[in-house]
Amino acid sequence: MKILFLHGWTSVVGGRKPTYLLDNGQQVINPSLPDDDFEAAVQIAQDEYDRHLPDVIVGSSRGGAVAMNLEYGDTPLVLLCPAWKRWGTATTVPSNTAILHSRQDDVIPFSESEALVKNSGFPRSMLLGVGSDHRLADEEPLEKMLHSCQFIVGTTPGHEFVDVSVYHLEMLAASTQSVQMPREGLRVLHAKQPSVSYYRFLYNTVGSNYHWCRRGKLADAELAAIISSPQNELHVLYVEGAPAGFAELNRCEHQVTELVQFGLMPEFIGQGLGKWFLQWTIDKVWSWDVSRFWLHTCSLDHPAALPMYRKAGFVLYHEETVRRPL
Repeated sequence: MKILFLHGWTSVVGGRKPTYLLDNGQQVINPSLPDDDFEAAVQIAQDEYDRHLPDVIVGSSRGGAVAMNLEYGDTPLVLLCPAWKRWGTATTVPSNTAILHSRQDDVIPFSESEALVKNSGFPRSMLLGVGSDHRLADEEPLEKMLHSCQFIVGTTPGHEFVDVSVYHLEMLAASTQSVQMPREGLRVLHAKQPSVSYYRFLYNTVGSNYHWCRRGKLADAELAAIISSPQNELHVLYVEGAPAGFAELNRCEHQVTELVQFGLMPEFIGQGLGKWFLQWTIDKVWSWDVSRFWLHTCSLDHPAALPMYRKAGFVLYHEETVRRPL
């Protein structure tokens, strides 16, 4: 089982809890999260999530708040005394969540986890009282943490897991290629203020055959915050006035842009539109002040996706195999 472990405020990498998980045969990703910048901590954790696609996310105290503010799709959460009232904007958790909290916690009151469960509209059984202090570093809570991870991964709806090859590609200079427009009636529009319902329509129609799920599982408020961000751009391809696909770009860092989502609706595949729209997107990005344009795709995507990206000029710089739920 692959676990993304997010440590608490003033805690360090390699503490008692992630070490316990490692000692019990789990693969643990345990990034260092800055104490003084919550947004930076969330971004680091998000990058690690995107890179490794863990089976479960464990968040301890402030790390629990970091976990709640990620884009984690249907990945289960195990939260240890989560400090959600002190950091971030998330106030609910999904059903595939387990919360462990000590009733004797004098740092984060047990009542805050009770309130979190109530906010989320789930039974009190989501919350387990365990341990004698905030650290949850004694043998009993450590065992409960591991068992919660194993149980919640095994009982998450759609918990069938498959090995997936993930390909990370980048382009470090503007493309000199050109692609002829395959037909008349094509237009790309920048959806400057997309509604959540419109985004969901595009996302679900394009991605349903390829097991896209991360954005689909977000609450409306969380999704709205992402797609309305000044760093996020949504460009929609229209054919004779009908939406045919979209490209989502994130200008996440200075001079760096990520192609977050890209694809066509099923009825428009196989007409040469993908190559043309990808080149349009590449040209758009390199019209900005950028030095790196990157993306990741995987073996669950359309078989033509990886060859198309490489032919367009993207270079593979990292490949890994991960376990993903379907």
